[in-house]
Amino acid sequence: MRRLLLYIGIVLLCLTTGCEYKDIDRRIFVVAIGIDPGEKEDFKVSLKLAIPQGEVTKIDEKMLIITEESDSISEALRLMKSKVEKELDYVHCKSIIIGEEMASRNIRHILDWAVRRRDIQLILNFAIGRPAALDVLKVKPPSERIPSNSLIMAMSGQGTESPFIASVYSYQLMRDIYEQGKDPILPVIEAESETQFLIDKIALFDKQKVQLVLNPEETRLFNLLTRSDLRTNFPARVEDSDFQYYTESSASSYKITTSSSGAPLIRYKIKIKGIVEENSTQELITHNLLGEISEAGGKELEQSVKALLEKIKEKRLDPFGWGLRYGAKHWNNETEAEDWEALYPDLKFEIMAVVRVKYSGLIK
Repeated sequence: MRRLLLYIGIVLLCLTTGCEYKDIDRRIFVVAIGIDPGEKEDFKVSLKLAIPQGEVTKIDEKMLIITEESDSISEALRLMKSKVEKELDYVHCKSIIIGEEMASRNIRHILDWAVRRRDIQLILNFAIGRPAALDVLKVKPPSERIPSNSLIMAMSGQGTESPFIASVYSYQLMRDIYEQGKDPILPVIEAESETQFLIDKIALFDKQKVQLVLNPEETRLFNLLTRSDLRTNFPARVEDSDFQYYTESSASSYKITTSSSGAPLIRYKIKIKGIVEENSTQELITHNLLGEISEAGGKELEQSVKALLEKIKEKRLDPFGWGLRYGAKHWNNETEAEDWEALYPDLKFEIMAVVRVKYSGLIK
């Protein structure tokens, strides 16, 4: 009996075809995906490919960009398999760039596809490409050694720590699109030339398309309200003198209350500790002057933040999650979303910025 079972096992092993694993020299790695509207079809999908090299010490890695139009993203990827001789591998894909025109229509289809793909990670970065996703993929900075690595470093925060960049992963984008009381955001990447890109703006969405693009100064304030310890600088004007103070630490919080008129009131409290980084005059910075700089910086910050919040309110957007916070503080689950929608137009803001400039840098 044992010999019979052994014989059957050997026969079955001989009949198996083995796994579908392919060696690295038979693969091409997709490092970034760009999606734009097609000229003839619904989608124009672009893949930025990194071709593996035999020598790990090579300074310049080979890169290839291929494009295909189709009425579906999945079909475009299948068609692109006929344009390369090796298997397309998506396990190293870290970025999906959506063209500005496509983002102004609807991004839910693209996000749904990306989340459902079993070989695309949920921690890849989403962004908007301006003027088009393909233009961003074509950018190759001189400092880039690995294809698309500069984009990955900038978007993930592993490289530069810019106050104008907001990293948005696919799982975060999916959550914000389907979560009641919070709207999604995406960073905007501009292709300035073939060797340089610029990331200093944020696009605010409703649940499917772009409704507002913040300028760089508004983007910095947005990141101040949503991120702790933002490393940046802000202006302060004392009489005729202009100062810039660097934020060593920052924190922001808010509460939703009811004002005396019955309208909902959002009270923001911003705390900043900083140092004087730039002085437009030769005036000696004293302890009293530091106090004046702190007070002036706080007032300017309050005005700027309030203007930003009013601008977002006019578009009826909620990227901060005010509605989510309101729902968490109330127990009427059946009507809280409708209640917040009714209260939103009457929303008021109260900003308190506590700026403490401790010292004047290294000059004594």
